[in-house]
Amino acid sequence: MNTRSFPYFFLTFLIIGLTLLFFGHSWVLQNYGLDPYGNQLVKSYLLNVAMASMVFFAIYFFRNKYRDLLGFFFLGGSLLKFVLFFIFLYPGYHVDGVLEREEFLAFFVPYLFSLFLETYFLVKLLNTV
Repeated sequence: MNTRSFPYFFLTFLIIGLTLLFFGHSWVLQNYGLDPYGNQLVKSYLLNVAMASMVFFAIYFFRNKYRDLLGFFFLGGSLLKFVLFFIFLYPGYHVDGVLEREEFLAFFVPYLFSLFLETYFLVKLLNTV
């Protein structure tokens, strides 16, 4: 895989993977008698798609100019994801004063998938540059 095709592969894996994960996640919720689209599930998945894409493309575009700082871009992107979580999702989760397991998983399931995918492509990118 050459470096020019990384964005296409990343976006393809990200979108298809998170779409399948979203439907699996909502199916599991429905089978446990919970609201399959509750807990801001759609917003959480969309936020993770947007942030994972932004972090990856920032790393991709700056890979030659700031090669020594790519790890900091990655960590900064993870920090930014948590900041956006606390701005956009946490207030809705914390209305009742308790962060339940379903609310926690609504954010962290897509977050972890995106994190593993970003890590994999970052390692591939660093090995080719």
